Amino acid sequence: MAVELVVLSTVAYRGRVVTAPRLRALLVLLAGDLKNGCGVHRLVEGLWPDERPENPGKAVHVLVSRVRTQLGADLIASTPTGYRLALEQEQLDATAIRLNANAADKATRSGDHVEALACAEAGLRIWDGTGGGDSDPVAEFRKDHVPVWRSLNRAKALALGRLGRHAEAVGLLEELAGRAAS
Repeated sequence: MAVELVVLSTVAYRGRVVTAPRLRALLVLLAGDLKNGCGVHRLVEGLWPDERPENPGKAVHVLVSRVRTQLGADLIASTPTGYRLALEQEQLDATAIRLNANAADKATRSGDHVEALACAEAGLRIWDGTGGGDSDPVAEFRKDHVPVWRSLNRAKALALGRLGRHAEAVGLLEELAGRAAS
């Protein structure tokens, strides 16, 4: 299953970039809990942290309608208390990298360094650990996922080292250390 919704490097669904800040924020808030989504109250808090709209529930509904119109009616599902993304874990970049990090860790623990390397590299192909200059909640979401990206890089470096590819492992660790210092 391929990644369809990207929220880490940019915000795009099936290659269609979402540029409206509140629509981007809505998608990221819903991506925070893929299974359960968000209640309307939580969405209002996240979308309008300073000044609430006159009719918050209606305002959220309008944003959801705009996303459904632009990206497809099947992307956001209604729940009894709010909304959720109608995607599988592998279809959202943020959960896909986490799945790859978990698989790399499991392979490392079992001594399968070739598999650990493959899983780490698959996760790193999804996201390079950077993001645009977005503001809340998109930037916060990305910031929360940097530890997963680091975990993938550590798993890759460990696998490279255990496979005898020491120069590559050292180069990766030096790159990570330099990036952490900046």
